[in-house]
Amino acid sequence: MIRRMMTVPPASSRVGPLRKIFAGDPYRKTRFHDEKGNLVDAGEWLYFPLVVQRFLARALFDKLYVEPWWTFCVKRRVAEILSRDMTVVEFGSGQSTLWLAQRVGRLLAIEDNPAWHERVKQNIARMGLDNVTLELRNAADYPDVSAIPDGSVDFCVIDGLDRGRCAAAILPKIKPGGWIYLDNADKDSNLPEDGVNMRSAEATLRRHIPESDIRMFTGFTIGLVNTHQGMLCRCHRAHAAP
Repeated sequence: MIRRMMTVPPASSRVGPLRKIFAGDPYRKTRFHDEKGNLVDAGEWLYFPLVVQRFLARALFDKLYVEPWWTFCVKRRVAEILSRDMTVVEFGSGQSTLWLAQRVGRLLAIEDNPAWHERVKQNIARMGLDNVTLELRNAADYPDVSAIPDGSVDFCVIDGLDRGRCAAAILPKIKPGGWIYLDNADKDSNLPEDGVNMRSAEATLRRHIPESDIRMFTGFTIGLVNTHQGMLCRCHRAHAAP
């Protein structure tokens, strides 16, 4: 799920009707570029018919598939990584919560929006998923994972509020060999680090994880005819709190 943390663009950069068809918003060159200017990865084009199908299903029939709104290549890679013995933390709940819960042993999902929390809670109950703890948090407590033992989390998804603080908080909790996925890593790239925004989240991860253990994905957002970047990191060693 995308939660815009950038400032409102000036009127001069807002999207006109024609540009909106090709760009979607003021932040990217075209719908085929992420906000850093990267073109969609070659492998993503194989999934373009599914992107259109998902978009039409949602727009015309209000149908949502049980899958994360990442990119198809990220979804495929994460599905290869996950296993039933894993403990997972997710910042920002949604369809991804249901998808993750079907593939892992234990899932803690953290949400800040009461209405969305209730909707996800109902979907969890409807699907009979008993391995999910869904917590409603205020903004101040949102990134707090102090109750989780260090080195006990196999996989973390950062896809909600305060991603910079979430990235810093989760690093010590990841097992050696564990993973972190930062969604929308292309956002806030023109802003200075403030410890909270998405540029801060990417920078924090890059300071602690070697470039060789980071893979960037630029692809079509599942559910939208748009493009964004995701950052998948392998944490081969234990990390102290930043």
